[in-house]
Amino acid sequence: MYRPHIVRFALMIYETYRYSLAEQIEIVRAKDRYSPRYRAAALRHIAIDAPLSVTLGRPFAERRRLVRRYYGI
Repeated sequence: MYRPHIVRFALMIYETYRYSLAEQIEIVRAKDRYSPRYRAAALRHIAIDAPLSVTLGRPFAERRRLVRRYYGI
């Protein structure tokens, strides 16, 4: 089943892969410049690439919260 909103989000995830960690953090913090979905795509990369000492091996939702707290996002 084709879901356009899922495809658009997947493309945003693909597009934000090219940015460095500092650029991704800047994207997530810039609420007035980027859409919420684009910022969520960048946050997804930050949470996935975060060191184990930050994420503590937790499930994705909790890992995302830990990463936001660690980077002050």
